[in-house]
Amino acid sequence: MALGARPGGGGSEIASRRQRRPGMPFEVVVGRNSVRAALAAGTRKVRTVVVDRDSAGRAVDEIKRLARAVGAELNVTSSQELTRLAGGDFHQGVAAYVARMPTPAWEELMAAPRAGRPFIVLDHVEDPRNLGAVVRSAAAFGAGGVFFPPRRQVRVTPTVAKVAEGGLEYVPVVPVSSVSQFLRQVKDVGVWRYGLEGDGEARMGEIEFGEGAAFVLGGEGVGLSAAARKECDVVVAIPLAAGVSSLNVAAAAAVALYEFRRRRPLAEGVSRKG
Repeated sequence: MALGARPGGGGSEIASRRQRRPGMPFEVVVGRNSVRAALAAGTRKVRTVVVDRDSAGRAVDEIKRLARAVGAELNVTSSQELTRLAGGDFHQGVAAYVARMPTPAWEELMAAPRAGRPFIVLDHVEDPRNLGAVVRSAAAFGAGGVFFPPRRQVRVTPTVAKVAEGGLEYVPVVPVSSVSQFLRQVKDVGVWRYGLEGDGEARMGEIEFGEGAAFVLGGEGVGLSAAARKECDVVVAIPLAAGVSSLNVAAAAAVALYEFRRRRPLAEGVSRKG
């Protein structure tokens, strides 16, 4: 099964009308953390950084310094113009024209779990805030990718990018045509598939993780689909206090990634601040 391109190109992209035309090589990233991550990560070219003339402070100064360091053009404009460019007023006084995120090679993605970078696979997730929070946790704990079927489900939107707070610069977010088919594919390369569900037969904290791992999480209110659950090697429950029925998908992903990273630290560590 071939992986498609990242929806919307990945990253904290909010395309203006002019940039939505096919073939345009740049897109717009907004928000201080997102722009700073694009400049600091160095994974794609930053052409221009646009700053509200009334914005000031340490974070803005750092963005300007990074922009100069990478050779990006620095423009100063009004808050109203930034709002028009971003398509909303959530830009925090900063935006940037950034090259579209490259589509990761299939071989690179499949090697990630065996290198200690687990996958997150989302099944029927609809809330963009949950996707954004999952991506942020995935970046914080060194995950190898977030996979989801965008058809009739969530896509990478401005809300996703804003909640991810730059995480899209560090973790591939990749659409797949079928969760079940993708889970069969990762099994073929030796990845253990752990479904997360409240009625799981195993408990988080008591299981031993395989060398490669993929955590499979269902959507809000519905959990794992029968087809996705069938493909999991084991379904795991996160122990909760009495009277609490469940965690939302983003919180469950963070718990699973933390537990995995606690047991299997990355060789170089995970030093980025949350």
